[in-house]
Amino acid sequence: MGYPAKYEYALKKIKEMIEKGEIKEGSRLPSEIEFSKSLGVSRATLREALRILEDEGYVKRYHGVGTFITKPRIIKSGMEELISITKLIEKQGMKPGTKDVVIERVKPTEKEATLMNIPADEDIYKVQRVRTADGVPVLYCIDRIPVRYAKKEFNFNKESLFEYLQEDLGIFIAYAVSDIVPVKAKIKNVYKKLDLKSGSEVLLLLEQLHFDDKNNPIFYSSNYFSPEKFRFYIVRKRV
Repeated sequence: MGYPAKYEYALKKIKEMIEKGEIKEGSRLPSEIEFSKSLGVSRATLREALRILEDEGYVKRYHGVGTFITKPRIIKSGMEELISITKLIEKQGMKPGTKDVVIERVKPTEKEATLMNIPADEDIYKVQRVRTADGVPVLYCIDRIPVRYAKKEFNFNKESLFEYLQEDLGIFIAYAVSDIVPVKAKIKNVYKKLDLKSGSEVLLLLEQLHFDDKNNPIFYSSNYFSPEKFRFYIVRKRV
């Protein structure tokens, strides 16, 4: 998301101070007067920067007590952006990880074959895994890719499928057509995979068909996002 220019410096500077450890998690920020002077911005600009940082999870403000540095717990992304989950987690300052990986060579369902424009008897690789951020489960994903694209073997051993496709198979994912559906966490027992309290919670299911730069459908994914860890937004412009 783009911020007005007068906030960018303050936002960037404060984030840099946090990332470099100059101001640590749990510490209280100086008063508005002191902090705005040290940053060389007005108090109004600082207030707006802190408002944005609080929304992003970098700070927590307590009335009458002060503003404290916190570690961002919510992973945010614009819906108009196509970025790997690995990069998205890294952008948030967290360490991406993967667990509970299951890779199967199977026949596609009718829906999968139709979406990927392949014969019903052509094998696909079905990759199921749980993605983590700083060791915490945040996403359960199922990716399906036709065997034809894997050449001789499907040696997927990277965090990012985008990276594997591009670096190992020479396939560049250019865009994706997405469908967003709210679902109950009890579907496929996703709540257990994501360590949620119950199956009655509502998840955001993002189904996407990914295309290469020649408009070929390459893989079809179903991503179940933890409501506690992910928040998506979209920039809407008046026309």
